[in-house]
Amino acid sequence: MLLLLALLQQGAPTVGDTIWLVRTVAVPGGSAVRPASWNPTGDLETLGPPRVTTRGDSVEIAYPVVVWLPGSRTVDVPGPLLLLAGGGVDSIPAERMTVTVASILPAGVPESALRIQPAAQPVMRGERTPRSLLAMLLLATVLLVPVHLLWRRRGKPLPRVPAPPVPALPLDRWADAGEVRVVLAAATSSLRDVIARAVPEATPAVDVPQVLAAVRASRPEWPLDEIADVLGALEEARFRPEAFPDPAGLATWAQTLATKLTTAAA
Repeated sequence: MLLLLALLQQGAPTVGDTIWLVRTVAVPGGSAVRPASWNPTGDLETLGPPRVTTRGDSVEIAYPVVVWLPGSRTVDVPGPLLLLAGGGVDSIPAERMTVTVASILPAGVPESALRIQPAAQPVMRGERTPRSLLAMLLLATVLLVPVHLLWRRRGKPLPRVPAPPVPALPLDRWADAGEVRVVLAAATSSLRDVIARAVPEATPAVDVPQVLAAVRASRPEWPLDEIADVLGALEEARFRPEAFPDPAGLATWAQTLATKLTTAAA
């Protein structure tokens, strides 16, 4: 079956329009269609490869062409190849069709009366230069460098606030009253608070080895061995108070060390 013309616009095609020459081929079951290449000569040219569309048991093959002279002409549209299911190849013969193209010139006016349009002027391309970008970078540098320097300028140092003194606890009175665990807990809490204020990583929530590691990293000038001895003794006395017959003396040692660390951190 041959379709005469498939147009992209309403009305008859004119010179320079894209025209689709379409033919429909019935395809046996299990076969494939391979469109043939077409390179016509003269004033009719193809604009690209054919478009293949499957519709049920048939295939539409459309060739996009253009005609450069008005009038009618007859062309032979090549037939495709059928690749049969059994491995054979069958060729379909070319089909002849007539293409009629109208002129784009006004009807009824002789060509000698038509005025030839002058040639179009060359299209000037924009100039590409890095000067605008360099100017923007220079302007940004001039504006942002003073702002950056002003932002980074150091202000007046804040007054140093002395650390609060370690409060004196009535350790002897508590020890005489038999509150050994209270004495040890108060001494431990006081010493751990002093360390935590100077070394934020050594909070009262971490264990003694983590406290010693944080003190070693942040306060290497502190008496690390003494801190380890006092904290270790306080930790052991919490669970074995009978091993330390003088809890008040141990608590006093911890309070003295807390005062020493407060002075060193100031």
